[in-house]
Amino acid sequence: MNIFTKITVLCVAAAVSFACRQNEQIDFNLDSDNLEIGAEGGIRRINVSASGAWTASANVPWITISPANGNGSQECQIIVDSTIYYLADEASRSGVVTIMESETSDSRDINVKQAGYGYSITLEEDEIDIPEYDVLSDRWFDVKVKSNVKFDLAFKDKAGEVIDWIEADEDNPELELTKGARPRSVTLRFDWEINQHDEDRIAKIEFVPVDDNGAPIAYNPSNVARIDTVKVTQTSAEPIVENTRQGDSTSLVAISRALNEWSGGWDTTQPMEMWSDVILWENTGDRQKDGRVRYVRFFMFNTEDGLPYQVRYLTAAEEIVFYSNENNTLRKDIDLGEDICQLGQLKRLTISAYGLDDNSIPESFYTSFPDLEYLNLSSNNFTAIPEGINPVNFPKLHAFKMSNNQRSLVYDTQNAAVNNDEQFAEKYAGLFNENKNPENADAGGGLPLRFLRWEKLDTLQLSLNYLQGELPTDSYLLSHNFEPWTADYKLIDEEGEEILNVADSLKGGNPEFFQTRSIPRVLPRLKSLAINLNRFTGALPNWILYHPNLDLWDPYTLLFNQEGRDREGTTAGFSGTPSNLNYYYDVYGNKKYDPDNAPSDE
Repeated sequence: MNIFTKITVLCVAAAVSFACRQNEQIDFNLDSDNLEIGAEGGIRRINVSASGAWTASANVPWITISPANGNGSQECQIIVDSTIYYLADEASRSGVVTIMESETSDSRDINVKQAGYGYSITLEEDEIDIPEYDVLSDRWFDVKVKSNVKFDLAFKDKAGEVIDWIEADEDNPELELTKGARPRSVTLRFDWEINQHDEDRIAKIEFVPVDDNGAPIAYNPSNVARIDTVKVTQTSAEPIVENTRQGDSTSLVAISRALNEWSGGWDTTQPMEMWSDVILWENTGDRQKDGRVRYVRFFMFNTEDGLPYQVRYLTAAEEIVFYSNENNTLRKDIDLGEDICQLGQLKRLTISAYGLDDNSIPESFYTSFPDLEYLNLSSNNFTAIPEGINPVNFPKLHAFKMSNNQRSLVYDTQNAAVNNDEQFAEKYAGLFNENKNPENADAGGGLPLRFLRWEKLDTLQLSLNYLQGELPTDSYLLSHNFEPWTADYKLIDEEGEEILNVADSLKGGNPEFFQTRSIPRVLPRLKSLAINLNRFTGALPNWILYHPNLDLWDPYTLLFNQEGRDREGTTAGFSGTPSNLNYYYDVYGNKKYDPDNAPSDE
């Protein structure tokens, strides 16, 4: 047989075999006639056996089939949507998928049964670890929640007691339950506070399902109340050994870190004696003090918090300085905190350019410093001097500085302030609200009258504060219990040292001056008065012009010099400002420089 004949025979055989298979009939059938699926829906697969074409359809819209048309045996997908029903409303729902053979119209049904949802709260993670400290902007964590029911949040410790060091962020979105019982997702943010304890602390956030009226509800169908929780573990703070040199060094490093000082803090491989801005006690004979921190300055930092809690451990410090917080004029809602109030031994305290405002200082602050001699709250955002700063609460205070409490500088306050005092104070700060204090207003303006009665003050600085109006007149002060100066007035301090002797100052001048004039005796110890660059107007009273210490005040720079316009549009500045101090030296002759009495160069 030649090759052509062989090929012909093989082709004929193949054709006969194919024809036989074409004529073979396959029974029309499915490998399943019942399907059950959960509330979340999904895909189920069935095998269709058929020898010809067929079509598939469903009697409900929540079921689709792919492919919907076929030819011969093949796999078919039944796709079921997630349900919108609760188990409590409808135990399940049913549908029918029908597959029909096209040539014979023979059909097979598949019964599909889908369960409803129970109340559901699902947490993406149920355990979270957080550090004991981070900067305020980073003290948060997120929890992704999938739920088909409203819920309340409860914050408790491991013993079940309510806690307040974790709370839900006030800007959290609402859970939008717009798809019936289908769970919806929401990401919630939680804020946390610094751990001040030397042990880990554990909290649990409870997600409590509630109905539309806020009443707790149970999960169905078992009717067992289940509360999903997130466990939060916060690491402990570094332990600080109180009243020790070691405790001081640990506290300084922790405070510097918490403030986010630009310098990055101190080199802890070096002894504290070599640390910048730190002075230690030496050779006091007191073992509780020697080697510990006497003075420290924290400078140029960036924080939205109050003072770090570790400040409470600096119990030997005599002076502490906090100065220059980044963007301090933009800060709001800083809570100074109670920890600084533990340092009743302090003699000097500066919290300047920090971002404090009228609500920052706790009430305990005003009764915690019986020995404080110097207080500087300059360059913050106050709109009035706190009433708690007074000689009763600070019996030893002699220097008070509160200059430059301006959020921003405006030269003409008229347009910004008229009929809008509160908004002006909020926007520009300054001690603008001192102008509304009834006592000050009764005296003619915004200079805090109560400070003129604080006889122990030797330093009062209130520059750059939008203070305005006129200074209290001589007659007003005399009629409000201020005594007049006399030529023989002497001031002796608690140690018996002579602070001021008017008679000595008058010699060589005009000793009879005070006999012919009644000039109120205001702040007799005062050696520094700064009220410049405010909005004061009107005449300069004699209690200013003839104060025995006027020559020490640098008056042309720190007193007479005003700027801008007040709320009435009046150009700031005093009338009758003297061109020089010759009039003053005509009275206080011993104060005038005399070259004949100058020390010899020899």
